[in-house]
Amino acid sequence: MDERIPAEVRHAFRKASLTRRGFLRMSGGAVAGAAVLGTTGCGIFGGEESGQGGGKTLLRRLSTEVRYFDSALATDERSFEILLNGMDGLYRLGPDDQPQPAVAETHEVSEDELTYTFTLREGVKWSNGDTVTSQDFKFAWLRALDPDTASEYAYIIGDVVKGATEFNSGEGSRDQVAIETPDERTLKVTLVNPTPYFLSLTAFTTYFPQNEAYVREQGEQYAAGPRNILYNGPFVMQSYDPAAGGTMVRNDQYWDRDNVAIERIEYKLVKELNTALQLYESDQLHLTEISGDQVARFKDDPEFWRYVAFTHFFGVMNQEDPVMANKNIRKAMMIGFDRNKLTGQVLQDGSEPAFAFVPPGMAGPEGQTFREAGGNTMLPQDPGQAKQFWDRGVQELGRTPQITLLTQDSSTARDIITFVQQQYREHLGIEAEIDITTFENALDRAERRDYQISFASGWGADYGDPMTFLAYFLTNSGSNRTGFSNARYDQLVKDAQAEADEAKRMRMMLEAEKILFDEAVLAPEYFEAVVGLKKPFLKDFTKHPYGPDPDWKYASLEGDQ
Repeated sequence: MDERIPAEVRHAFRKASLTRRGFLRMSGGAVAGAAVLGTTGCGIFGGEESGQGGGKTLLRRLSTEVRYFDSALATDERSFEILLNGMDGLYRLGPDDQPQPAVAETHEVSEDELTYTFTLREGVKWSNGDTVTSQDFKFAWLRALDPDTASEYAYIIGDVVKGATEFNSGEGSRDQVAIETPDERTLKVTLVNPTPYFLSLTAFTTYFPQNEAYVREQGEQYAAGPRNILYNGPFVMQSYDPAAGGTMVRNDQYWDRDNVAIERIEYKLVKELNTALQLYESDQLHLTEISGDQVARFKDDPEFWRYVAFTHFFGVMNQEDPVMANKNIRKAMMIGFDRNKLTGQVLQDGSEPAFAFVPPGMAGPEGQTFREAGGNTMLPQDPGQAKQFWDRGVQELGRTPQITLLTQDSSTARDIITFVQQQYREHLGIEAEIDITTFENALDRAERRDYQISFASGWGADYGDPMTFLAYFLTNSGSNRTGFSNARYDQLVKDAQAEADEAKRMRMMLEAEKILFDEAVLAPEYFEAVVGLKKPFLKDFTKHPYGPDPDWKYASLEGDQ
Protein backbone atom coordinates (compact mmCIF):
# COMPACT_ATOMS: atom_id res chain seq x y z
CA MET A 1 0.00 0.00 0.00
CA ASP A 2 3.56 4.89 -0.88
CA GLU A 3 3.47 5.27 -0.27
CA ARG A 4 0.89 2.81 3.59
CA ILE A 5 0.29 4.13 6.68
CA PRO A 6 -1.15 9.15 11.49
CA ALA A 7 -3.96 8.12 11.66
CA GLU A 8 -6.25 10.84 12.59
CA VAL A 9 -6.61 8.63 13.66
CA ARG A 10 -4.97 7.45 11.04
CA HIS A 11 -3.45 7.31 8.02
CA ALA A 12 -1.62 5.41 6.10
CA PHE A 13 -3.32 1.04 5.83
CA ARG A 14 -2.17 3.07 3.65
CA LYS A 15 -0.94 -1.16 2.89
CA ALA A 16 -0.15 1.26 1.54
CA SER A 17 1.01 4.11 1.11
CA LEU A 18 2.04 3.88 2.04
CA THR A 19 2.83 3.47 0.44
CA ARG A 20 1.63 -0.73 0.89
CA ARG A 21 2.18 2.23 -0.42
CA GLY A 22 5.14 4.39 -0.22
CA PHE A 23 3.00 7.18 0.97
CA LEU A 24 0.17 6.64 3.38
CA ARG A 25 -2.41 9.25 3.97
CA MET A 26 -2.27 10.84 7.43
CA SER A 27 -5.96 11.33 7.79
CA GLY A 28 -7.64 8.28 9.13
CA GLY A 29 -7.88 6.09 6.09
CA ALA A 30 -7.25 2.56 7.26
CA VAL A 31 -4.19 0.42 6.52
CA ALA A 32 -3.02 -3.03 7.09
CA GLY A 33 -3.25 -4.21 10.62
CA ALA A 34 -4.40 -7.00 12.83
CA ALA A 35 -8.06 -6.19 13.35
CA VAL A 36 -8.87 -5.48 16.98
CA LEU A 37 -12.11 -4.86 18.80
CA GLY A 38 -10.95 -4.23 22.35
CA THR A 39 -8.38 -7.04 22.17
CA THR A 40 -6.24 -8.51 19.46
CA GLY A 41 -8.12 -10.88 17.23
CA CYS A 42 -8.52 -12.02 13.68
CA GLY A 43 -9.17 -9.74 10.74
CA ILE A 44 -12.84 -9.00 11.40
CA PHE A 45 -14.63 -6.33 13.37
CA GLY A 46 -17.59 -8.14 14.88
CA GLY A 47 -18.19 -11.87 14.95
CA GLU A 48 -21.87 -12.21 14.14
CA GLU A 49 -22.87 -14.07 11.04
CA SER A 50 -23.61 -11.93 8.03
CA GLY A 51 -27.08 -11.71 6.60
CA GLN A 52 -27.66 -10.89 2.99
CA GLY A 53 -30.02 -7.98 3.47
CA GLY A 54 -31.48 -6.11 0.56
CA GLY A 55 -30.72 -2.69 -0.78
CA LYS A 56 -28.12 -2.09 1.92
CA THR A 57 -25.89 0.97 1.39
CA LEU A 58 -22.63 1.50 3.26
CA LEU A 59 -21.72 5.13 3.96
CA ARG A 60 -17.94 5.27 3.84
CA ARG A 61 -15.43 8.07 4.25
CA LEU A 62 -12.88 8.67 1.49
CA SER A 63 -9.96 10.41 3.18
CA THR A 64 -8.15 11.37 -0.04
CA GLU A 65 -8.74 11.43 -3.76
CA VAL A 66 -8.37 8.15 -5.65
CA ARG A 67 -5.09 8.59 -7.46
CA TYR A 68 -5.07 5.52 -9.70
CA PHE A 69 -7.63 3.18 -11.22
CA ASP A 70 -4.83 1.21 -12.90
CA SER A 71 -3.70 -1.78 -10.83
CA ALA A 72 -0.25 -1.58 -12.43
CA LEU A 73 0.27 1.97 -11.17
CA ALA A 74 -1.55 2.13 -7.82
CA THR A 75 0.63 2.98 -4.84
CA ASP A 76 -1.64 4.68 -2.32
CA GLU A 77 -4.16 3.34 0.16
CA ARG A 78 -7.32 4.80 -1.34
CA SER A 79 -6.50 3.47 -4.81
CA PHE A 80 -5.75 0.12 -3.20
CA GLU A 81 -9.13 0.06 -1.45
CA ILE A 82 -11.10 0.83 -4.61
CA LEU A 83 -9.17 -1.69 -6.70
CA LEU A 84 -9.38 -4.40 -4.03
CA ASN A 85 -13.15 -4.10 -3.88
CA GLY A 86 -13.51 -3.92 -7.64
CA MET A 87 -11.15 -6.76 -8.50
CA ASP A 88 -10.25 -10.36 -7.75
CA GLY A 89 -6.78 -11.83 -8.10
CA LEU A 90 -5.86 -15.49 -8.30
CA TYR A 91 -6.28 -15.55 -4.52
CA ARG A 92 -7.97 -13.18 -2.07
CA LEU A 93 -7.22 -12.78 1.62
CA GLY A 94 -10.06 -14.22 3.67
CA PRO A 95 -11.41 -13.00 7.00
CA ASP A 96 -8.72 -15.10 8.70
CA ASP A 97 -5.98 -13.20 6.79
CA GLN A 98 -5.10 -16.35 4.82
CA PRO A 99 -5.16 -16.50 1.01
CA GLN A 100 -8.34 -18.14 -0.31
CA PRO A 101 -9.01 -19.24 -3.92
CA ALA A 102 -10.58 -16.45 -5.95
CA VAL A 103 -10.20 -16.49 -9.74
CA ALA A 104 -7.96 -19.52 -9.25
CA GLU A 105 -9.92 -22.58 -8.19
CA THR A 106 -6.85 -24.66 -7.33
CA HIS A 107 -3.08 -24.60 -7.59
CA GLU A 108 -0.21 -27.09 -7.57
CA VAL A 109 3.38 -26.49 -6.47
CA SER A 110 6.38 -28.38 -7.85
CA GLU A 111 8.58 -30.42 -5.54
CA ASP A 112 11.33 -27.78 -5.62
CA GLU A 113 8.69 -25.14 -4.72
CA LEU A 114 9.61 -23.02 -7.73
CA THR A 115 6.73 -23.67 -10.13
CA TYR A 116 3.10 -22.83 -9.39
CA THR A 117 0.37 -24.07 -11.72
CA PHE A 118 -2.98 -22.36 -11.24
CA THR A 119 -6.27 -23.65 -12.60
CA LEU A 120 -8.81 -20.87 -13.06
CA ARG A 121 -12.42 -21.49 -12.11
CA GLU A 122 -14.99 -21.58 -14.90
CA GLY A 123 -17.45 -18.79 -15.44
CA VAL A 124 -15.44 -15.86 -14.06
CA LYS A 125 -16.49 -12.77 -15.99
CA TRP A 126 -15.35 -9.24 -16.53
CA SER A 127 -17.95 -6.55 -15.94
CA ASN A 128 -18.50 -6.36 -19.72
CA GLY A 129 -19.31 -10.08 -19.86
CA ASP A 130 -15.97 -11.28 -21.27
CA THR A 131 -14.42 -14.37 -19.67
CA VAL A 132 -11.41 -13.85 -17.40
CA THR A 133 -8.58 -16.00 -18.77
CA SER A 134 -5.04 -16.92 -17.84
CA GLN A 135 -3.84 -14.53 -20.55
CA ASP A 136 -5.41 -11.65 -18.61
CA PHE A 137 -3.04 -12.37 -15.74
CA LYS A 138 0.00 -12.79 -17.96
CA PHE A 139 -0.79 -9.57 -19.81
CA ALA A 140 -1.30 -7.58 -16.59
CA TRP A 141 1.88 -8.86 -14.96
CA LEU A 142 3.99 -8.18 -18.06
CA ARG A 143 2.42 -4.75 -18.42
CA ALA A 144 3.37 -3.90 -14.83
CA LEU A 145 6.90 -5.12 -15.51
CA ASP A 146 7.27 -3.27 -18.81
CA PRO A 147 9.76 -0.41 -18.28
CA ASP A 148 7.50 1.87 -20.33
CA THR A 149 4.72 1.45 -17.75
CA ALA A 150 7.02 2.77 -15.00
CA SER A 151 5.16 0.85 -12.30
CA GLU A 152 6.57 1.59 -8.85
CA TYR A 153 5.30 -1.81 -7.75
CA ALA A 154 6.93 -3.77 -10.57
CA TYR A 155 9.40 -5.13 -8.03
CA ILE A 156 6.68 -7.03 -6.17
CA ILE A 157 6.49 -9.26 -9.25
CA GLY A 158 10.09 -8.80 -10.34
CA ASP A 159 11.57 -9.95 -7.05
CA VAL A 160 9.90 -13.36 -7.23
CA VAL A 161 9.09 -14.34 -10.84
CA LYS A 162 11.94 -15.73 -12.92
CA GLY A 163 13.11 -13.35 -15.65
CA ALA A 164 10.89 -10.52 -14.40
CA THR A 165 13.58 -8.25 -12.97
CA GLU A 166 15.64 -8.58 -16.13
CA PHE A 167 12.68 -7.53 -18.29
CA ASN A 168 11.80 -4.66 -15.98
CA SER A 169 15.38 -3.36 -15.99
CA GLY A 170 15.69 -3.58 -19.77
CA GLU A 171 18.29 -6.34 -19.57
CA GLY A 172 15.93 -9.09 -20.71
CA SER A 173 12.89 -9.61 -22.90
CA ARG A 174 9.25 -10.21 -22.02
CA ASP A 175 9.55 -13.66 -23.61
CA GLN A 176 12.06 -14.63 -20.90
CA VAL A 177 9.61 -13.95 -18.07
CA ALA A 178 8.55 -17.36 -16.75
CA ILE A 179 4.78 -16.99 -17.12
CA GLU A 180 3.04 -19.54 -19.32
CA THR A 181 -0.59 -19.93 -20.41
CA PRO A 182 -1.00 -23.46 -21.83
CA ASP A 183 -4.73 -22.79 -22.16
CA GLU A 184 -7.33 -20.23 -21.08
CA ARG A 185 -7.74 -21.77 -17.63
CA THR A 186 -4.12 -22.62 -16.82
CA LEU A 187 -1.43 -20.23 -15.60
CA LYS A 188 2.06 -21.58 -14.93
CA VAL A 189 4.56 -19.39 -13.06
CA THR A 190 8.19 -20.18 -12.24
CA LEU A 191 9.83 -18.33 -9.35
CA VAL A 192 13.42 -17.25 -8.79
CA ASN A 193 13.50 -18.76 -5.30
CA PRO A 194 11.05 -20.64 -3.09
CA THR A 195 8.67 -17.98 -1.78
CA PRO A 196 6.42 -19.20 1.03
CA TYR A 197 4.19 -16.11 0.83
CA PHE A 198 3.65 -16.24 -2.95
CA LEU A 199 -0.07 -17.03 -2.69
CA SER A 200 -0.49 -13.94 -0.53
CA LEU A 201 1.29 -11.91 -3.19
CA THR A 202 -1.24 -13.02 -5.79
CA ALA A 203 -3.90 -11.28 -3.70
CA PHE A 204 -2.03 -7.98 -4.05
CA THR A 205 -3.17 -5.23 -6.39
CA THR A 206 -0.28 -5.41 -8.87
CA TYR A 207 -1.10 -9.09 -9.48
CA PHE A 208 -4.70 -8.36 -10.53
CA PRO A 209 -5.65 -9.31 -14.12
CA GLN A 210 -6.33 -6.87 -16.95
CA ASN A 211 -8.27 -7.51 -20.14
CA GLU A 212 -5.74 -7.00 -22.95
CA ALA A 213 -8.28 -6.25 -25.67
CA TYR A 214 -9.97 -3.63 -23.49
CA VAL A 215 -6.69 -2.00 -22.42
CA ARG A 216 -5.58 -1.68 -26.05
CA GLU A 217 -8.98 -0.40 -27.14
CA GLN A 218 -8.89 2.31 -24.47
CA GLY A 219 -5.34 3.35 -25.31
CA GLU A 220 -4.23 6.44 -23.38
CA GLN A 221 -7.68 6.69 -21.81
CA TYR A 222 -7.27 3.36 -20.01
CA ALA A 223 -7.88 3.86 -16.27
CA ALA A 224 -8.34 7.61 -16.74
CA GLY A 225 -11.40 7.17 -14.56
CA PRO A 226 -13.56 4.42 -13.03
CA ARG A 227 -15.48 3.93 -16.29
CA ASN A 228 -12.26 3.32 -18.20
CA ILE A 229 -11.47 -0.03 -16.60
CA LEU A 230 -13.16 -3.41 -16.36
CA TYR A 231 -13.97 -5.06 -13.03
CA ASN A 232 -14.00 -8.73 -12.07
CA GLY A 233 -14.52 -8.33 -8.31
CA PRO A 234 -17.36 -7.82 -5.82
CA PHE A 235 -18.13 -4.21 -6.78
CA VAL A 236 -18.06 -1.84 -9.74
CA MET A 237 -17.36 1.87 -9.37
CA GLN A 238 -20.38 3.52 -10.89
CA SER A 239 -19.36 7.16 -10.45
CA TYR A 240 -16.53 9.25 -9.07
CA ASP A 241 -15.97 12.95 -8.46
CA PRO A 242 -12.47 13.80 -7.15
CA ALA A 243 -13.95 16.72 -5.23
CA ALA A 244 -16.83 14.84 -3.62
CA GLY A 245 -16.47 11.04 -3.61
CA GLY A 246 -18.05 8.22 -5.53
CA THR A 247 -20.31 5.19 -5.61
CA MET A 248 -19.57 1.48 -5.91
CA VAL A 249 -22.36 -1.01 -6.60
CA ARG A 250 -22.42 -4.77 -6.35
CA ASN A 251 -21.09 -6.41 -9.51
CA ASP A 252 -23.81 -8.57 -11.05
CA GLN A 253 -21.14 -10.36 -13.12
CA TYR A 254 -19.09 -11.36 -10.05
CA TRP A 255 -18.64 -15.13 -9.74
CA ASP A 256 -19.27 -15.03 -5.96
CA ARG A 257 -21.97 -12.33 -5.97
CA ASP A 258 -24.35 -14.41 -3.83
CA ASN A 259 -21.92 -13.99 -0.93
CA VAL A 260 -21.68 -10.21 -1.22
CA ALA A 261 -24.20 -8.67 1.16
CA ILE A 262 -23.62 -4.95 0.65
CA GLU A 263 -25.26 -3.66 -2.51
CA ARG A 264 -23.93 -0.13 -2.59
CA ILE A 265 -21.04 1.88 -1.11
CA GLU A 266 -21.38 5.64 -1.01
CA TYR A 267 -17.96 7.26 -0.62
CA LYS A 268 -17.81 10.80 0.75
CA LEU A 269 -14.57 12.75 0.40
CA VAL A 270 -13.92 14.05 3.93
CA LYS A 271 -10.34 15.08 4.62
CA GLU A 272 -10.77 16.37 8.17
CA LEU A 273 -11.57 14.01 11.02
CA ASN A 274 -13.58 16.55 12.97
CA THR A 275 -15.90 16.83 9.98
CA ALA A 276 -15.99 13.05 9.65
CA LEU A 277 -16.99 12.71 13.31
CA GLN A 278 -19.84 15.18 12.83
CA LEU A 279 -21.05 13.19 9.82
CA TYR A 280 -20.79 9.95 11.80
CA GLU A 281 -22.80 11.37 14.70
CA SER A 282 -25.48 12.55 12.27
CA ASP A 283 -25.61 9.06 10.67
CA GLN A 284 -24.08 10.22 7.39
CA LEU A 285 -21.12 7.85 7.83
CA HIS A 286 -21.18 4.28 9.15
CA LEU A 287 -17.62 4.33 10.46
CA THR A 288 -14.86 6.83 11.00
CA GLU A 289 -11.44 7.08 12.54
CA ILE A 290 -11.03 9.55 15.40
CA SER A 291 -8.14 11.73 16.45
CA GLY A 292 -6.08 11.46 19.62
CA ASP A 293 -7.90 14.17 21.54
CA GLN A 294 -11.21 12.40 20.89
CA VAL A 295 -10.07 9.00 22.17
CA ALA A 296 -10.65 9.85 25.84
CA ARG A 297 -14.20 10.87 25.00
CA PHE A 298 -15.07 7.69 23.14
CA LYS A 299 -12.77 4.96 24.50
CA ASP A 300 -15.55 3.43 26.63
CA ASP A 301 -18.23 3.84 23.96
CA PRO A 302 -19.62 0.50 22.66
CA GLU A 303 -19.07 1.78 19.11
CA PHE A 304 -15.34 2.38 19.75
CA TRP A 305 -12.87 0.13 17.90
CA ARG A 306 -9.10 -0.16 17.79
CA TYR A 307 -6.53 -2.22 15.94
CA VAL A 308 -2.75 -2.17 15.74
CA ALA A 309 -1.42 -1.87 12.22
CA PHE A 310 1.70 -3.34 10.66
CA THR A 311 2.34 0.22 9.54
CA HIS A 312 5.17 2.65 10.11
CA PHE A 313 5.03 6.40 9.60
CA PHE A 314 8.45 7.97 9.19
CA GLY A 315 10.25 10.98 7.79
CA VAL A 316 12.55 10.57 4.81
CA MET A 317 15.49 12.77 3.85
CA ASN A 318 16.34 13.60 0.26
CA GLN A 319 20.02 12.79 -0.14
CA GLU A 320 20.03 14.50 -3.53
CA ASP A 321 19.48 17.79 -1.70
CA PRO A 322 22.85 19.49 -0.92
CA VAL A 323 21.98 19.92 2.75
CA MET A 324 20.47 16.48 3.31
CA ALA A 325 23.45 14.87 1.57
CA ASN A 326 25.33 15.59 4.81
CA LYS A 327 25.09 12.57 7.11
CA ASN A 328 25.53 14.57 10.30
CA ILE A 329 22.62 16.82 9.37
CA ARG A 330 20.52 13.72 8.67
CA LYS A 331 21.47 12.20 12.02
CA ALA A 332 20.46 15.41 13.78
CA MET A 333 17.09 15.31 12.03
CA MET A 334 16.71 11.61 12.86
CA ILE A 335 17.20 11.84 16.63
CA GLY A 336 16.19 15.45 17.17
CA PHE A 337 12.59 14.84 18.27
CA ASP A 338 11.00 12.76 21.03
CA ARG A 339 8.84 9.87 19.77
CA ASN A 340 7.47 9.14 23.24
CA LYS A 341 6.05 12.65 23.44
CA LEU A 342 4.80 12.40 19.86
CA THR A 343 2.72 9.31 20.58
CA GLY A 344 1.79 10.16 24.17
CA GLN A 345 0.99 13.86 23.85
CA VAL A 346 0.16 14.46 20.18
CA LEU A 347 -1.37 11.27 18.79
CA GLN A 348 -2.77 9.82 22.03
CA ASP A 349 -4.26 6.88 20.14
CA GLY A 350 -2.20 3.89 21.28
CA SER A 351 0.36 4.17 18.48
CA GLU A 352 3.83 3.07 19.54
CA PRO A 353 6.98 5.22 19.27
CA ALA A 354 9.26 3.91 16.52
CA PHE A 355 12.97 3.39 17.05
CA ALA A 356 13.45 0.97 14.15
CA PHE A 357 12.01 0.39 10.66
CA VAL A 358 10.20 -2.98 10.73
CA PRO A 359 7.12 -2.87 13.01
CA PRO A 360 6.60 -5.03 16.09
CA GLY A 361 4.77 -8.28 15.53
CA MET A 362 6.30 -9.26 12.20
CA ALA A 363 7.87 -12.71 12.18
CA GLY A 364 11.53 -13.05 13.09
CA PRO A 365 14.07 -15.82 13.78
CA GLU A 366 13.65 -18.81 16.08
CA GLY A 367 10.21 -18.02 17.41
CA GLN A 368 10.97 -14.36 18.08
CA THR A 369 9.46 -11.41 16.32
CA PHE A 370 11.79 -9.44 14.10
CA ARG A 371 11.68 -6.55 16.56
CA GLU A 372 12.46 -8.80 19.54
CA ALA A 373 15.52 -10.10 17.69
CA GLY A 374 16.72 -6.72 16.44
CA GLY A 375 15.75 -4.38 19.26
CA ASN A 376 15.92 -0.65 18.64
CA THR A 377 18.24 0.06 15.71
CA MET A 378 18.05 3.87 15.83
CA LEU A 379 20.50 5.89 17.89
CA PRO A 380 19.04 6.97 21.25
CA GLN A 381 16.97 10.15 20.94
CA ASP A 382 19.40 12.37 22.84
CA PRO A 383 18.94 16.15 22.40
CA GLY A 384 22.57 16.80 23.31
CA GLN A 385 23.89 14.34 20.75
CA ALA A 386 21.43 15.65 18.15
CA LYS A 387 22.85 19.16 18.64
CA GLN A 388 26.39 17.82 18.27
CA PHE A 389 25.48 16.18 14.95
CA TRP A 390 23.86 19.44 13.80
CA ASP A 391 26.90 21.53 14.72
CA ARG A 392 29.26 19.12 12.91
CA GLY A 393 27.06 19.23 9.84
CA VAL A 394 26.97 23.03 9.86
CA GLN A 395 30.77 23.11 10.13
CA GLU A 396 31.13 20.68 7.21
CA LEU A 397 28.69 22.67 5.07
CA GLY A 398 30.35 25.95 5.96
CA ARG A 399 27.00 27.60 6.63
CA THR A 400 23.84 27.28 8.68
CA PRO A 401 21.28 25.79 6.30
CA GLN A 402 17.56 26.47 6.16
CA ILE A 403 15.52 23.30 6.74
CA THR A 404 12.05 22.81 5.24
CA LEU A 405 9.68 20.12 6.50
CA LEU A 406 7.17 18.82 3.94
CA THR A 407 3.88 17.25 4.98
CA GLN A 408 0.27 16.61 3.93
CA ASP A 409 -2.79 18.79 4.41
CA SER A 410 -4.55 16.91 7.20
CA SER A 411 -5.09 17.81 10.83
CA THR A 412 -2.95 14.94 12.13
CA ALA A 413 -0.13 15.76 9.73
CA ARG A 414 -0.21 19.40 10.83
CA ASP A 415 -0.14 18.41 14.49
CA ILE A 416 2.87 16.17 13.89
CA ILE A 417 4.85 18.64 11.82
CA THR A 418 4.21 21.44 14.33
CA PHE A 419 5.48 19.18 17.11
CA VAL A 420 8.61 18.24 15.13
CA GLN A 421 9.27 21.90 14.31
CA GLN A 422 9.03 22.78 18.00
CA GLN A 423 11.35 19.91 18.95
CA TYR A 424 13.96 21.00 16.40
CA ARG A 425 13.70 24.55 17.75
CA GLU A 426 14.22 23.30 21.31
CA HIS A 427 16.87 20.65 20.66
CA LEU A 428 18.80 22.00 17.65
CA GLY A 429 18.22 25.71 17.99
CA ILE A 430 16.84 26.03 14.47
CA GLU A 431 13.64 27.47 13.03
CA ALA A 432 12.58 24.95 10.38
CA GLU A 433 10.05 26.06 7.81
CA ILE A 434 6.87 24.05 7.30
CA ASP A 435 5.54 23.29 3.82
CA ILE A 436 2.00 21.87 3.88
CA THR A 437 0.65 20.61 0.58
CA THR A 438 -1.96 18.25 -0.81
CA PHE A 439 -1.52 14.51 -0.62
CA GLU A 440 -1.27 14.38 -4.42
CA ASN A 441 1.38 17.10 -4.56
CA ALA A 442 3.38 15.48 -1.76
CA LEU A 443 3.56 12.30 -3.86
CA ASP A 444 4.54 14.19 -7.00
CA ARG A 445 7.23 16.16 -5.22
CA ALA A 446 8.70 13.02 -3.70
CA GLU A 447 8.91 11.49 -7.16
CA ARG A 448 10.73 14.60 -8.42
CA ARG A 449 12.98 14.71 -5.31
CA ASP A 450 11.63 18.20 -4.70
CA TYR A 451 11.91 18.24 -0.90
CA GLN A 452 14.43 18.20 1.95
CA ILE A 453 12.65 16.23 4.67
CA SER A 454 9.23 14.75 4.08
CA PHE A 455 7.02 13.70 6.95
CA ALA A 456 4.38 12.55 4.46
CA SER A 457 5.74 9.00 4.26
CA GLY A 458 4.36 5.79 5.64
CA TRP A 459 4.53 2.13 4.75
CA GLY A 460 2.18 -0.72 5.49
CA ALA A 461 2.98 -4.38 4.95
CA ASP A 462 2.16 -5.71 1.49
CA TYR A 463 2.77 -9.28 2.67
CA GLY A 464 3.59 -11.02 5.93
CA ASP A 465 7.38 -10.84 5.98
CA PRO A 466 9.93 -8.18 7.05
CA MET A 467 11.11 -8.08 3.44
CA THR A 468 8.02 -6.04 2.59
CA PHE A 469 9.67 -3.18 4.51
CA LEU A 470 13.33 -3.73 3.72
CA ALA A 471 12.79 -3.91 -0.04
CA TYR A 472 11.48 -0.32 0.19
CA PHE A 473 15.01 1.14 0.32
CA LEU A 474 16.63 -0.94 -2.43
CA THR A 475 18.39 1.25 -4.97
CA ASN A 476 16.04 0.17 -7.76
CA SER A 477 12.85 0.28 -5.68
CA GLY A 478 10.21 2.57 -7.11
CA SER A 479 9.29 3.50 -3.54
CA ASN A 480 12.77 4.73 -2.64
CA ARG A 481 12.56 8.45 -3.35
CA THR A 482 15.42 9.45 -1.07
CA GLY A 483 18.50 9.11 -3.29
CA PHE A 484 19.83 6.50 -0.84
CA SER A 485 21.88 3.81 -2.58
CA ASN A 486 24.10 1.41 -0.67
CA ALA A 487 25.74 -1.60 -2.28
CA ARG A 488 26.03 -3.53 0.99
CA TYR A 489 22.37 -2.92 1.81
CA ASP A 490 21.27 -4.00 -1.66
CA GLN A 491 23.38 -7.16 -1.46
CA LEU A 492 22.06 -8.15 1.96
CA VAL A 493 18.45 -7.70 0.89
CA LYS A 494 18.96 -9.55 -2.39
CA ASP A 495 20.82 -12.37 -0.63
CA ALA A 496 18.03 -12.62 1.94
CA GLN A 497 15.47 -12.88 -0.85
CA ALA A 498 17.36 -15.88 -2.23
CA GLU A 499 18.31 -17.54 1.08
CA ALA A 500 16.44 -20.73 1.96
CA ASP A 501 17.87 -20.99 5.49
CA GLU A 502 15.46 -18.92 7.59
CA ALA A 503 17.95 -18.15 10.36
CA LYS A 504 20.56 -16.87 7.89
CA ARG A 505 17.91 -14.93 6.05
CA MET A 506 16.78 -13.15 9.21
CA ARG A 507 20.37 -12.27 10.15
CA MET A 508 20.84 -10.67 6.74
CA MET A 509 17.67 -8.61 7.11
CA LEU A 510 18.61 -7.48 10.62
CA GLU A 511 22.01 -6.32 9.37
CA ALA A 512 20.37 -4.51 6.47
CA GLU A 513 18.00 -2.66 8.79
CA LYS A 514 20.95 -1.48 10.88
CA ILE A 515 22.54 0.11 7.78
CA LEU A 516 19.49 2.33 7.34
CA PHE A 517 20.18 3.91 10.71
CA ASP A 518 23.95 3.99 10.38
CA GLU A 519 23.33 6.04 7.24
CA ALA A 520 20.42 8.03 8.75
CA VAL A 521 18.14 7.28 5.82
CA LEU A 522 14.91 7.85 7.72
CA ALA A 523 13.52 9.46 10.85
CA PRO A 524 11.12 6.95 12.44
CA GLU A 525 7.97 8.43 13.95
CA TYR A 526 5.51 5.78 15.13
CA PHE A 527 4.00 2.36 14.54
CA GLU A 528 0.37 3.02 13.98
CA ALA A 529 -2.66 2.09 15.99
CA VAL A 530 -6.01 2.92 14.45
CA VAL A 531 -8.99 3.87 16.58
CA GLY A 532 -12.44 4.89 15.52
CA LEU A 533 -16.18 4.48 15.77
CA LYS A 534 -18.33 1.93 13.96
CA LYS A 535 -22.08 1.61 13.81
CA PRO A 536 -23.27 -1.58 15.54
CA PHE A 537 -25.20 -2.72 12.45
CA LEU A 538 -21.99 -2.86 10.36
CA LYS A 539 -20.81 -6.46 10.69
CA ASP A 540 -17.76 -8.39 9.51
CA PHE A 541 -15.67 -5.33 8.72
CA THR A 542 -12.54 -7.07 7.44
CA LYS A 543 -9.02 -5.72 7.75
CA HIS A 544 -5.74 -7.54 7.27
CA PRO A 545 -2.21 -7.31 8.71
CA TYR A 546 -0.85 -6.82 5.19
CA GLY A 547 -2.00 -5.99 1.70
CA PRO A 548 -4.82 -3.71 0.55
CA ASP A 549 -7.88 -3.20 2.69
CA PRO A 550 -10.55 -2.78 3.96
CA ASP A 551 -12.32 -5.56 2.07
CA TRP A 552 -16.06 -4.95 1.88
CA LYS A 553 -16.83 -8.29 0.24
CA TYR A 554 -17.40 -9.93 3.63
CA ALA A 555 -19.23 -7.05 5.34
CA SER A 556 -22.97 -6.69 5.90
CA LEU A 557 -25.44 -4.16 7.28
CA GLU A 558 -28.02 -5.62 9.64
CA GLY A 559 -30.96 -4.44 11.69
CA ASP A 560 -31.89 -0.81 12.25
CA GLN A 561 -29.81 1.80 10.45
